[in-house]
Amino acid sequence: MTSPLQKRILDALVVALKPLARALLASGITFKQFEEISKAAFVEVAASDYGIRGRPTNNSRIAVITGLGRKEVKRLRDRESGRSPSGFITESPASMLLHHWNNDPDYQDKEGAPLILSYDDGAPSFVSLVAKYAGDIPPGAMRTELSRVDAIEELEGERIRVTTPYFVPPGLGDRLIIGLEEGAATLLSTLAHNCDPKRKEEPRFQRVASVDGIHSDFHSEIEKYAREHLTTIGLDFCTYLDSYQRRSFAKSSDEEGESQLGIGLYYYNLGEKN
Repeated sequence: MTSPLQKRILDALVVALKPLARALLASGITFKQFEEISKAAFVEVAASDYGIRGRPTNNSRIAVITGLGRKEVKRLRDRESGRSPSGFITESPASMLLHHWNNDPDYQDKEGAPLILSYDDGAPSFVSLVAKYAGDIPPGAMRTELSRVDAIEELEGERIRVTTPYFVPPGLGDRLIIGLEEGAATLLSTLAHNCDPKRKEEPRFQRVASVDGIHSDFHSEIEKYAREHLTTIGLDFCTYLDSYQRRSFAKSSDEEGESQLGIGLYYYNLGEKN
């Protein structure tokens, strides 16, 4: 049964996940892909952090801790062995459809190029392609989404031409990757450290400076001020860390005791979606 504290944590988690869901959906990442990665992360942490007396955690105990079935835990751990993080990625229906449209001989011409398909006239058709590779996704919804990201070109006579083998929404760059690796991950590592009941040292610095009720007419002025001052703070701290990095190089060539340290600086506006 969920305790009152756990209920409050879960409510807060929904708030935290909404911006992440917005960024992932804009990048073409589906819930199924997020779910698989999430399960893998839970299993990996349970295996590494919850051993008893230094022994590795077995699958049964990981199942108890994570709430996943033992077969699922075994599948994830077997898949984890010798894999990169991308080994857990499962393709979205749109990605699968585009891949097969470009590679299935039934949907290629004699030269191996993807066919221009009628929407629902004859065989093969766009509707038959969706039925074959996109499960229960309605063809109309698939066409709308592929058109939105410029993956198809709609021609006269209800004909459709595929323009790319990949489902990648426009505008996807490195910002989300860097933000997840250097922003979200670092902030969450501090949160996990500060909430660790076994922690003996002082909590790491974690502060938010904010007020409600700021009119949108002042947003750009405040953001400019934040950008200027936080840039100065960041540069000063980088210079400060550089001196310790040089001293660390001179101290030892042993990488075992080395860590990446830093601070996170960002401006936010919870009244806007972007």
